[in-house]
Amino acid sequence: MLSTKSIGYYKETLIFFTLLVFLPLTVMLLLVMKSSGGVFTYTLDDPYIHLALARNIWLGNYGINLTEASAPSSSILWPFLLVPFANISSFFELVPLIINACCLGALAFVINKIFSDCKFAERLIITAMILLSLNAYGLVFTGMEHSLQILLVALILLPILQNLGLEQGKYSTPGYAVCALILLPLVRYEGLAISLPVLFYIFLKGERIKAVLAFFALFAVMIGFSLFLEKQGLGFLPSSVIAKSSHSGLSETYVNFIRNLTKYGFLLVPLAVLANDFWRKDKALTMVIVISAGLHFLLGKIGWFGRYENYYVLFVVLLCLRYIINMECRVFPVILCLPLMFVSLVEPTFNTPLAASNIKNQQVQMAKIARLLAEPVAVNDLGLVALRSGQYVLDLWGLGSIEALNYRKISTNTDWMRELMAKKNVNYAFVYDAWFRQKPANWIKVGELKLLQTRITPADVTVAFYATDQAHAEKLSSVLKAFSQQESGATEFSVRII
Repeated sequence: MLSTKSIGYYKETLIFFTLLVFLPLTVMLLLVMKSSGGVFTYTLDDPYIHLALARNIWLGNYGINLTEASAPSSSILWPFLLVPFANISSFFELVPLIINACCLGALAFVINKIFSDCKFAERLIITAMILLSLNAYGLVFTGMEHSLQILLVALILLPILQNLGLEQGKYSTPGYAVCALILLPLVRYEGLAISLPVLFYIFLKGERIKAVLAFFALFAVMIGFSLFLEKQGLGFLPSSVIAKSSHSGLSETYVNFIRNLTKYGFLLVPLAVLANDFWRKDKALTMVIVISAGLHFLLGKIGWFGRYENYYVLFVVLLCLRYIINMECRVFPVILCLPLMFVSLVEPTFNTPLAASNIKNQQVQMAKIARLLAEPVAVNDLGLVALRSGQYVLDLWGLGSIEALNYRKISTNTDWMRELMAKKNVNYAFVYDAWFRQKPANWIKVGELKLLQTRITPADVTVAFYATDQAHAEKLSSVLKAFSQQESGATEFSVRII
């Protein structure tokens, strides 16, 4: 027989997860399905890159195409988490959604544990406001690795926050936190901004063997992956990391620092208060605060549909709220202000249904056209076309092609595009005109696909279709006509044939 206390605990847990996880996700899923015409679609094109990569890893090649190696994923670990499901075709595309939903539930559980000394209603409000303010709900529907990333941050902080004030020698890092420290940078490289200082913290707390072993395990995997990429002729970092990097020199790093400071400089005020107070009580934790802030503000990125900075914002918010409660100050004025403090992270949550509709009405349609064309194509937005077209895809922006990336970084004309497409036997290009102001002289514009709704996540409202010669232009034109007839009732996008 269960005790009254146990029954009360399970009842609270059921209410907690129903209100904070099940109901919000169900409502958002229904809204996404409605906006996408009854077919689930992620809010970004990027998760389909990971899905295409995972499928090809399952088939024996690390790359976006089966015939060549490429490194289009910014995450070391995420594509490999999808690999075991790659052979389940009817279920495969939903795997990131399911993993992310589980991560959200686990995150809610960890936050609940961090504030376990608060009353149930207080924990409910605190957790709800954190999840809303940090776009935790919206991240689930991106299909990306960020839900797992912020869960790992919370797991790393859980034992630290539960043991604030313990004397040196009494602190012990549990195995789950050590695993999270190792996994965090493998999920996203910027996780090093937290894992490195926390490993240093563990070392200073007396757990030297544990810290050193975790450090070497982490860097053994990272270095091993870099050597694997280099052996494939891809360089030491994924192409997606290189393509999006803003740290090719001191001036770019300075600009990135100013951008971060402008957006989130206000976080340095509470961090300074914490650092000053902890300096007397726990110098090691002060070092964690200072080093992680320095690394993130110098090297971390912000934006892109409210997902780049979440890991660090969660780190700061959990530290500050736990400190406020420990000091027996009023926490609810701060809690209620969180959505206003992080409004740029709240907006993506409410824009999730429309963002999914954008992807359905642009990238999904591009994939359909590519499949009807049944020939290799060049693109600058890679995911859905690579996953669903069934054809070789040349990524002119470079995430899925190290050759294209290297050419784009150094070339001053468009000869490389013509030459690379000829080398790969690609005679069609689906691109945003704004991304390529200059185009090869042999490109013939055949048509356009225009998004007829408010743009949220696509880089442009219009995709232009090109062919490399007249014969291929005629075939592309007939395919666009056939597609236009099939989708004649569409109201969210239009096709114009030139």
